Amino acid sequence: MEVLHSVILRWAHAPGKGLCTGWKMRGLAWKSVTIDELIALAGEQPTRVSRRSGVSRSTLKRVKDGTSEPTLSTLREVALALGLDVTVTAGPASDPFAAAAARTLIDDSVPENPEDSGIVAWLDRFERWNITDPLTLVAEAGIVQGITRRPGARFLATDPGDLAELPDLLAGQDTRWALSGAATATVILGRVVEGPTVVWHDGGDTAFDFGTPVADPGAADVILVPAGATELAGHYAQGPLNFVAPVQLVIDLHSLGMYEEAEFLTGGWRN
Repeated sequence: MEVLHSVILRWAHAPGKGLCTGWKMRGLAWKSVTIDELIALAGEQPTRVSRRSGVSRSTLKRVKDGTSEPTLSTLREVALALGLDVTVTAGPASDPFAAAAARTLIDDSVPENPEDSGIVAWLDRFERWNITDPLTLVAEAGIVQGITRRPGARFLATDPGDLAELPDLLAGQDTRWALSGAATATVILGRVVEGPTVVWHDGGDTAFDFGTPVADPGAADVILVPAGATELAGHYAQGPLNFVAPVQLVIDLHSLGMYEEAEFLTGGWRN
């Protein structure tokens, strides 16, 4: 149900009217609910919901237990039986497991046999999409990774030289971290690369005084991003700085739209 969990459900009727009569919906009017909440509501009176929706009780139970993925048409019938309706919205992806799967296939610093279901699902997708070429893998993973859309990301405008203060600040937060994006590309390429610097961290407290928060990702010089999968796998230290593994860097550059730098760094992959 990974995609369907993003479906938004809203009440179709006011409480106490129409199909809502007799249901425990007090205090929930006009509130968006998740798929799990919808199925939980259906489970309160499964016989009635099954009769109204045409969905068997056994199917409802399998959906509730997570052993079956409902179609949108099934979800809508269940929702209507509860006096709800379904609104589906689609937007740019931000899935850390795509990058993790790509690295599983081409990066020795990531285990070849992942146990995480999110990574396994992306390995299946790449196989289904018939993507085996490393250059295509990192490009696709970068698009889906969606750094600037990652939940918990902080966008900061900084002054020149501010980045030098970051290692000491992060060291005081007891968090693992590594640089990516423009700063890492600058070190590797030996020339100044324009663009945002990404700081992956393992979810520690990063609410320290650094830079100026900005709402527009395009105005950010530094993006602090919680790691969601294997972003910190294989990171290495160079002096006081930590850098992400080379394959992660390339994926990040694609995610940031820094295609020229990504192509330069992967020039040797064609041989």
